[in-house]
Amino acid sequence: MVATTAVTAALILLAGCGGDDKKSESGTDTGNNNQSTTSATPSTPTAPSFDPPKAFAPAAAYPAIEEKGQSSLDEAQMGIAGQVALVGNWAGLKGHDVANPTNRWTVKSAEAETTQVYDASKPMAVKVDGKDVAVVAYAQGDKGNGTQKPAGLVVIHWVDVLTGKKIAEVSAKVSTMEGTGDNGGPNIKTQAFDPETGQVAIGVTTAGSVMTGTYQTVYADPKTQKSTIVPGMNPAAVHGGVVAGAKGKQEERAADGTVLLVDGASGKVTKQVPLKQAYLNPLGGGAQHAYFYGKKYTNYDAGTSTEAIFAVNLSTGAVTQTAPTVPQESDITTECFADQASAVVCMSKSIRSGPEELIGFDDATGKKVWGFSSKSASRVVPRVTAAFHGVVYAQTEAQPVLLDAKTGEDLPSGSSSASPSSSDSPSSGDTPSSGDSPSDSNSPAGNESPGNGDMGLFDGKARSPEAVSPYGGVYKQLPTGTDYGSTVKVDSICIFLKPTA
Repeated sequence: MVATTAVTAALILLAGCGGDDKKSESGTDTGNNNQSTTSATPSTPTAPSFDPPKAFAPAAAYPAIEEKGQSSLDEAQMGIAGQVALVGNWAGLKGHDVANPTNRWTVKSAEAETTQVYDASKPMAVKVDGKDVAVVAYAQGDKGNGTQKPAGLVVIHWVDVLTGKKIAEVSAKVSTMEGTGDNGGPNIKTQAFDPETGQVAIGVTTAGSVMTGTYQTVYADPKTQKSTIVPGMNPAAVHGGVVAGAKGKQEERAADGTVLLVDGASGKVTKQVPLKQAYLNPLGGGAQHAYFYGKKYTNYDAGTSTEAIFAVNLSTGAVTQTAPTVPQESDITTECFADQASAVVCMSKSIRSGPEELIGFDDATGKKVWGFSSKSASRVVPRVTAAFHGVVYAQTEAQPVLLDAKTGEDLPSGSSSASPSSSDSPSSGDTPSSGDSPSDSNSPAGNESPGNGDMGLFDGKARSPEAVSPYGGVYKQLPTGTDYGSTVKVDSICIFLKPTA
């Protein structure tokens, strides 16, 4: 656990950020006529870093441009890997180096005209061979060519964020699309990743399976560039090549909810842990445990049931069970955040009334070590947005807050202006100068994000980051009404938060 004491700086959070396998090409797909604005050797300066960051100042705002053909369900997703802010959607992934505005790139989700993209995962930050790498998964439909039948695919890209080049690509065939029409492609439902190796596990539903809740898990490894498909499983965690997921009918009268431990490389089930739940939903995972929410009926006709959060050891299959104090009703959902150190924090929240309960787990044991709920007399339950190296980043109605991931205690914060001061505003090394601004040859065209670090898009409201690295944080802000011409519309804004302590 990373120490989280003696924090004195202010937290200033401002609106923004917003198998068939094939090896990737050595080059990168880019948004400027397939020409990258990056160089093989990343240029200086390097962004300031703190591990973990405990205070922020606004430094840049990156507009996510609405793509042609984009639906209301295709909003951009934000992330950060190393010192590169990430903006992704079904059309591809964009990177903005926060220390070098000229280093920006685009990697398209697909090139072939016969490929249709249906969905994209949130960008994931990992390390591969010591490099900061962004991972994104796409649900695609290959319409077929020649004698090949149409097929549903999960395609995963690993991108070196400093160069904008794909270092690996894996394509896994998950379903056929023949006779299913345009809506027959796979849908991404869950995602899990190992930040230490870049291995991922993507849970998808496929044509004909959405109503029955049948899942497939696609495991992929950037080192081997191979994929494995595990039928009937919805993943919660992946670490060191081991995938943990849930299997079962997911029906009120069922009692077959089971956790599977799977060797990712071979797809072989190594352990089955029958929890006998009617519903068993993956919540997330740390390095040692996968976490699931389970519910079963003790008397279905009377409507009585029990529920628990189950922590399942990824090596032994041993189970630790924790009962939440707030029952999970129809409008309450639970989500877990691993801090990539030794803590996992789970939040239950109501769609109508907001956060209801926080529970902190020691990932080494899978046991609850702290928690409080909306019934607690002295504390407000914040909405957790991220966790990183011992710190929980969260939002209350009044302000962003920090919690110690190990104890749940509030971390001290000072007070500061929400608006960037002269010291917080991007310097000449952070903000495009006249020489850094896009020229005619690389200015945005069509769906390319215009500008870099346009703080005029920031709405001035303080918020908690949705993704964090030692180099800062990002989160998504809704548009402020600023568009770039009649043919270019802003979907959302990615705000980068520079770490100051």
